[in-house]
Amino acid sequence: MAIYIVTGTPGVGKTTVLNEAIRGRNIKVVVFGDVMFEIAKSMGLVKDKDEMRTRIGLEAYKQIQEKAAEKIAKMGGDIVVDTHAAIKRVDGYYPGLPENVLKKLNPKAIVVIEARPSDIELRRKQDPTRMRADFGGAEQVIEYQNINRAFVAAYSALAGCLFKIIVNEQGRILESAEKLREVFK
Repeated sequence: MAIYIVTGTPGVGKTTVLNEAIRGRNIKVVVFGDVMFEIAKSMGLVKDKDEMRTRIGLEAYKQIQEKAAEKIAKMGGDIVVDTHAAIKRVDGYYPGLPENVLKKLNPKAIVVIEARPSDIELRRKQDPTRMRADFGGAEQVIEYQNINRAFVAAYSALAGCLFKIIVNEQGRILESAEKLREVFK
């Protein structure tokens, strides 16, 4: 059993690259935010996924993260956790993988998917299913990607695992997916 973590700023194409990378492989993808959402929803704290960043206090958020990590760690088999390294909240950034969560997941590798800020802006505008107006423009994307790198470097050091950056260039999903596939070998 191995757990891999794939992160990236919202709109980077992380889930698309990941789904292509696992095609034909016996690897299960678990979206950390979906597991957290189900836990928070069952507690009556939120009604939709985007409320996770705005309606839950930090203490409750930490407890939900830990419960989600416990649930994922018990799943067995090879798992890729699709998540965010840093969570942009109204009051600042919060670690998506604090030490207690990392210890429970014990990842083999953590990958950051990045893209040009203009590509991310375009992808966000083209996704009507999510509410991401609070993420701002190119300057905020650069800041967020830099914060992701810093957080993942720290996570990698804490977990003692591989840290890799993959650039998801517009129109080159297959190439990005192949680079990610190499991490799963």
